[in-house]
Amino acid sequence: MKRPVPIPHDRPLPIPAVFCPLPEALNRRWEELESQAAAWLRTFALFASEDQHSRLTRTAVGELVARVSPDGEGPALQIAADFYMWLFAFDDAYCDESSLGLKPGQMALELARVLRVAEIPLHPVPGEHAYAVALGDIRKRLECVATAVQLARWAEAMRGYFYFQVWEAANRSQGVAPSLNDYAFARLHSGAVKVTMMLLDVTDGYELPPAEMEKASTRAMVEMACAVIDWDNDISSHDKESARCPDGQNLRDIIAREYGLAPEQALERAVAMRDRVMCRFLNLREQVLPTASPQLRRFIASLCHWIRGNLDWQATTMRYQHASAITGRARFASHPSDDSRLPLPMETIAWWWDEFPN
Repeated sequence: MKRPVPIPHDRPLPIPAVFCPLPEALNRRWEELESQAAAWLRTFALFASEDQHSRLTRTAVGELVARVSPDGEGPALQIAADFYMWLFAFDDAYCDESSLGLKPGQMALELARVLRVAEIPLHPVPGEHAYAVALGDIRKRLECVATAVQLARWAEAMRGYFYFQVWEAANRSQGVAPSLNDYAFARLHSGAVKVTMMLLDVTDGYELPPAEMEKASTRAMVEMACAVIDWDNDISSHDKESARCPDGQNLRDIIAREYGLAPEQALERAVAMRDRVMCRFLNLREQVLPTASPQLRRFIASLCHWIRGNLDWQATTMRYQHASAITGRARFASHPSDDSRLPLPMETIAWWWDEFPN
């Protein structure tokens, strides 16, 4: 089966420092979250071998959730950690490194069954599908801590995540590399970050009102945070992906192909892109905060924790054990490599630079 071939390079490239003037934070429960998520993974047997189980338990989901939700308390925090574990296990089983990653039709049929459990917790799950059963456990537990509005947001985000898994599989099966414009939009959903963002207020014990969640400025900040986080992951995970599944669906490869750049130049441009979006996110945050409600201020703070926490987590997680990014500590630049206030030249995301009413 033909696949888009990434731009080759002879050695891993060192990851440049990125601009992120946000403070580090860590929930004190991170070790507890880690151990219980590992036990949950084994209870539902979401792994094909002991090697894969070991790899998943070394992902450090407890640390990631603790960085994303440093102020979270109660059972919702553990539900989030178990769900992150589900997402990493699901990614291994269904996405780029799996046989289904080349079969969009079969993947769509499989995901429809799993999606139904996210919408309505079925019992028994048809066919006792392992990932559906495990997701059903998450869904039932969420009902005890989340409102109907929060559950609906989460289920809708799951639909988007699943849809773009099929989209990626279609690209692989046809040997198609997406344009940068298409990839920028698809990556907002395919990385599953938006799904986890729909749990940020749940883990912190409040509900962001629909009127504030649906404001254009809030939606722009959510999308920008998703982009920065997923592009940071693309930048750092490139070497791991090239070693395990070189399908070319990574920001660095797409930039190299679209602009005819060498790997070093593509990496530099990828960092500049994420820095420009980081600057726009910070500028919009300062515009919104003075008139934001207490709930919206908490939600924006959580978006900031996600952006910074992801960088701290990915610097050490064994999820990227093949990546050159593992340094033991994230590296930060004092100034952005690109602080232009102009929109990036991609029509699907240019609206982030619009003027938003307070």
